Amino acid sequence: MTDRLAVTRTRPGRLWPAALLLLALLRPHWVEARDSAVPAASHAPAMVAPKTVAGAATETAATATATATATATATATAATATAEATPPCPAASAVRWQAIVPGVWIWPGAAQEIGPGNRGQVASQILLRDGHRAILIDPGPSLAHGRLVRESARCALGLTITRVLDSHAHAENVLGNTAFAGAQIEASAATVAGMQARCPQCLASITHSAGAAALEGTTVRLPEASLRPGQQLESDSGRWQIMEFSAAHSDSDLVLWNEDQRLLIAPSLVYQGRIPELAQGSLLGWLAALRQLHRLRPAWVLGQQASRHAGLAGTPANSSGLAASHGYLCALAQGVIAALELGGSANEASEAPELALPGYASWAGHAERHGFNVQRAWRELEPHWMNGGELDCAPLE
Repeated sequence: MTDRLAVTRTRPGRLWPAALLLLALLRPHWVEARDSAVPAASHAPAMVAPKTVAGAATETAATATATATATATATATAATATAEATPPCPAASAVRWQAIVPGVWIWPGAAQEIGPGNRGQVASQILLRDGHRAILIDPGPSLAHGRLVRESARCALGLTITRVLDSHAHAENVLGNTAFAGAQIEASAATVAGMQARCPQCLASITHSAGAAALEGTTVRLPEASLRPGQQLESDSGRWQIMEFSAAHSDSDLVLWNEDQRLLIAPSLVYQGRIPELAQGSLLGWLAALRQLHRLRPAWVLGQQASRHAGLAGTPANSSGLAASHGYLCALAQGVIAALELGGSANEASEAPELALPGYASWAGHAERHGFNVQRAWRELEPHWMNGGELDCAPLE
């Protein structure tokens, strides 16, 4: 008896199969419930080597390490998925928006000629906030730049651009329309007609100047002809009145005026440090437009760049883009009139000392456009002068 008991004590495992069988017969439902509640890993072989305290601690540490690694991996995976779902902010774009008043920003154009270095961005882009949305005035010269404008507005300012206004039909201002799928693109009827007539050629021209890489993927997207003088736009910065000048820089120049903020947006009429272009414009019409805008007494003028307007307290005379543009165009007109009174002819205009305008020789585009502007101005002003027309070039004060 003693031997049998000793055997039983030293080999207790022999009793377990029978005991488990008995339990299964007596409580089948309990066994089934227990099996369903145990994870799959618990169905490992019943005989497991006993663990020492050190071994258990080692396994616990390993389990903790594996858990931490899995958590870190999951976190990294989630972060990657989030990054892929949300496009990254364009490098350095957040610093380019210049705040003017609450709810109004400008990305100033470069005072340069269009070239590969600036990728065609010589005109400004202007944003008006409307809640979490924004109105964009002029999307820029290309698909790539339009995308940069769109994404930098989202990243830097938290704004989704839902409406784009084309100020006039020049390539560096409007070819970025293609970047704004889903947004409402608008312009005046004359701007739409001008884009239809000229944009295929102007796309080829700006591609040649800025480089094929800068214009890759850019196509002509025409706006809706929905903007008319007298319309008003609402935004967080207040109410904006739409104005149109039909014979100035081009055949349709869009201007926005905010009387409460004393803020003028005139992208196509106001230049600083860059020679204006008279290819589709009228010198006399442009001068008249600038004088009319000056009478509004704006505090800020947003054109090719942003500037405080001359005549305000603490602002030096002729420091604003409005005054600078008026100064060049008046100097050009006065030079033509002086040459005409000396008996000059159009063929001699390019050599006339009265038309050299050395004060503007440092402006970008002087070599490329000033001579052309002289010819355009001469053709327009000669009949005006012969008919006794006057020239109002008093300084803007």
